[in-house]
Amino acid sequence: MIAIILAGGKSSRMGWHEGGEKAVTKIDGKRLIDLVVKSVSESKVADFIVAITDNTPETEVHCKRERYKTVATPGAGYHEDLQYLLLRYPEFISVACDIPFLRSKHINAMIDAYTSHRISITGAVPREIVPKTVIPSYTFVHEGKELVACGINVVTSSKDSIPFVFKEPLLGINVNTREDLRIADTILQKLK
Repeated sequence: MIAIILAGGKSSRMGWHEGGEKAVTKIDGKRLIDLVVKSVSESKVADFIVAITDNTPETEVHCKRERYKTVATPGAGYHEDLQYLLLRYPEFISVACDIPFLRSKHINAMIDAYTSHRISITGAVPREIVPKTVIPSYTFVHEGKELVACGINVVTSSKDSIPFVFKEPLLGINVNTREDLRIADTILQKLK
């Protein structure tokens, strides 16, 4: 299975009007995209590709400089771009470019879950364990529990989907706003 790192968004929630692409934003001295690429590269995926759009010219330049393979998507939105990618890749792991606490073990767990179930899988964290200062971008309820989508999914054409719940609070932090960036950077500093 391959991983596709989604790095083509407009970064509009970051509050930047010109420039300032999220994927190439630095946190603890490293670019978000490079942190995610490191975890993906260390996992058992067969290969990875970075999905870019016209919204992310700086990210494209950075990927070329680092020799990351890229694929251009229309940039019409998250779901639209996933549908576009599904036409070329019948199954893949999608990974948001903004998950600083993602590790290879998370990706491997999703691959193992797919091997058992053979349907789409959404990585999630229980809302109750995510740091209270974090405001999640997307939550959903499954079996009476509020879950935070953590930006890693097995994408297939299956109409069925199940959540894969991680018990790791920091995986619930996606950097979507400047406040998220500040929180993640503060946590990374404390972990040193």
